[in-house]
Amino acid sequence: LLTDWITPNDVFFVRSHLPTPNVQLEKWTLTVGGSVERPVTLGLSDLRELRRVTSTVTLECAGNGRAFFDPPVAGVQWERGAVGTAAWTGVRLAEVLAMAGVGSSARYVWLDGADRGIGKAPDFVRSLPMAKALDRDTLLAYEMNGETLPVAHGFPLRAVVPGWEGAYSVKWVTHI
Repeated sequence: LLTDWITPNDVFFVRSHLPTPNVQLEKWTLTVGGSVERPVTLGLSDLRELRRVTSTVTLECAGNGRAFFDPPVAGVQWERGAVGTAAWTGVRLAEVLAMAGVGSSARYVWLDGADRGIGKAPDFVRSLPMAKALDRDTLLAYEMNGETLPVAHGFPLRAVVPGWEGAYSVKWVTHI
C-alpha cells in the first residue's frame, strides 16, 4: 500500500484508548489553564491565525509488534503496522503556552482530549515535562498530510510529540 515514505491518511494506523468523540467544531474550544498568568480559551480559527508550522513526524504505537512478545503481554495484539509518518501542520505548543503565560512553577503540561471513558474507565490524559512541551518540534496539529485532520486522527486538534510513543500525541485536545 505504501509507495512513498509519507503514510497516506487512509492507511495510517488508528489507535484510540477510548471511544471516538463526536466533536462539534462550532462548540469546540481549547482551554489552557493551571499555573498560568492568564487562562486562555481558543477556537480553531484562533489557532489558525498563529504562525503555521509543518513538521514530518513518525508516530508509533507503543504496542507495535506486541503480538510477537514472548511471553505474551496484555493489550491490543498489533503485529506490524502501528507506525506511520505524516506531515503534520499546526502551531507550536510552546507558542500557545506563551499566550497563557506559563508560570515558573509549572513543571509538566497535562494534555486532555474530548474522548471520555465509559462507566468507570478513567479519562485518557498524558503529561509532558515542561522541556518537552516547550520543544520547538512539539505541535498542536490541525492538518495531516495537507488535509484537515481526519476524525480518527484527532479532529480538530491533536498533539504531535516527536520521539515519544504515540500515546503522548493526544487526540481531540480540549484542555492543557
